[in-house]
Amino acid sequence: MENNYRLEKEYKISFDIFRDGYSAFQKKFVFPQANIKAIAFILLAVIFVTAVIDDNSQYFAYLLIMVCLAMAFREWYNPRKLKRSLSEVFKDTEETVYKLSIGDCFADISTVSTGKVENYTDDNNGDEEILPQKSRIPFDENFSLLEYDDFFLMFSGKSIFYIIPKKDFSEEETEIIRGLKSDK
Repeated sequence: MENNYRLEKEYKISFDIFRDGYSAFQKKFVFPQANIKAIAFILLAVIFVTAVIDDNSQYFAYLLIMVCLAMAFREWYNPRKLKRSLSEVFKDTEETVYKLSIGDCFADISTVSTGKVENYTDDNNGDEEILPQKSRIPFDENFSLLEYDDFFLMFSGKSIFYIIPKKDFSEEETEIIRGLKSDK
């Protein structure tokens, strides 16, 4: 079954592509939910403000207003902080080489090389890198593919996504990837 791939291609993800891809992922899945939560906390704060306007002796309402505003700020700030943190981590792994293998009803994504010399096997002879196992993405109801100008975003559910840059693929290969949208 491993030899039945329609496409096998190695690629690298540049920092700009990663940043844009992660932003696209956040716009699709993270920001809508975070914005709804932030708006809900702001509405709760407004409700507590109206309670304070009616009766100034409700000191607990002041505390609840501050908590609601802090939670709204947290919902706004955390996705941006996570993106910044992940971008810093990605800068160290920018030379990693990945491999995309597309079969009839799945895609495999694996790490071919990390580009670092520190990853060795347990015997410490420096001959072989320790690489993560390949990830298999089945083309089922949880699979989706979005196309952007410079990359594809391949989703499995709402939490697992892969960025596939177009620059490393020929036009025929990008057509195979585009065809995954209609293969489901």
